[in-house]
Amino acid sequence: MTTRKGNLTGSKRVSENSVGSRIKEATDNALKSLGEVANGTSKVVDVANGTSKTIGDIAQIVSPGGYSKGFKSSTLTHKADVYGGLNFPKQDFSGMIPSDLLNPSIELQASEELLTTGLQTYAGGVRAQQLLQAGFKYIEEIGKTTQQYSKAEISVIKSATLGVRAQSEIVGFDIANIELDINREKLLQSDEKLIQSRITTTHYRNETEQLRLFYEATERKKDAQIKVIDSQTQDVIQKYLSKSMAGGV
Repeated sequence: MTTRKGNLTGSKRVSENSVGSRIKEATDNALKSLGEVANGTSKVVDVANGTSKTIGDIAQIVSPGGYSKGFKSSTLTHKADVYGGLNFPKQDFSGMIPSDLLNPSIELQASEELLTTGLQTYAGGVRAQQLLQAGFKYIEEIGKTTQQYSKAEISVIKSATLGVRAQSEIVGFDIANIELDINREKLLQSDEKLIQSRITTTHYRNETEQLRLFYEATERKKDAQIKVIDSQTQDVIQKYLSKSMAGGV
């Protein structure tokens, strides 16, 4: 395509080899390179995943009691699409600005009918997006409501749990009072045993004193008997001596 100079600025008309085309080409090359880098990254990730699997197998052997429910993130993959899966349209803007503003030449044209139809289509699409947004907003509110519901349920359960614990404390209080009465009875029983022990001690002490008096009386009796026998013996001797002396005269 031959180029000609503009009437106003003397600049060359925009052609297929213009700056816009070169920018588009550079962009396409960059996207291609990004895809290759992403593929290479995926391969590295695959190797890393293999290494992680080996380490996970070893961990499973060493610690068989580990987490066995499966990880939700195990199915996640790295994304190489910069548009996140959306079909983003490619648009060449290089030919949209005319080089001669007084004598414009614009290839991209739309009729009144096409404009009306397009605007209606876009308006319907906008309304659909608004409806979807309203639906998502509603779902978000449901999520908030379920969160509050769960918090309220947790609060009620905690309250009921504390109520049971309070009742348990009341039972513990009654048990403590019963144990107090039991210990009091044990105290009285121990006191009675002490009294009985003292009575027994007094009994044995009295028996000891009685035994002492008994043996003392027995000894005095024996002493008296010995004295009587000794006195009788002395009388016999004196009588014998008196008779002997009377017979000698």
